[in-house]
Amino acid sequence: MANPDPRIETLERDIAALVEQRQTLRAEGAAARELERNRREIVSRQHELSETLISIYAPQPAFAIA
Repeated sequence: MANPDPRIETLERDIAALVEQRQTLRAEGAAARELERNRREIVSRQHELSETLISIYAPQPAFAIA
């Protein structure tokens, strides 16, 4: 099996840290603004992860190879 792409590992760690932060924010009764900021950051990192995975694993059209 090939070595995993470091970008994927980094993004997965970032997402896990943000989710942990969100749990802490909720447990401490954080303001809606803080929770929304955290949610948007999670969504942003998930989007980056999706785009990275697509760029690595999605088949490329034949015309794009030339």
